[in-house]
Amino acid sequence: MKEMVALNRKEQKRLMVLNHVERGEISGREAAEVLNFSLRQVRRLLAAYRKEGAAALVSRNRNNWTSM
Repeated sequence: MKEMVALNRKEQKRLMVLNHVERGEISGREAAEVLNFSLRQVRRLLAAYRKEGAAALVSRNRNNWTSM
């Protein structure tokens, strides 16, 4: 069973752009320009997205304040 992931607007935009890259509609360089990332960062995000799905796009710092 897949886990539900809540994405904020920024993460939703990343997901949408990465899906366009996956379908071959835009290049990694174009995705980097749209997201204001380096090409290296887009490649890293894309690899994580392929491995973990949308959960890879969620900020790791989102709920860290609860562990303080």
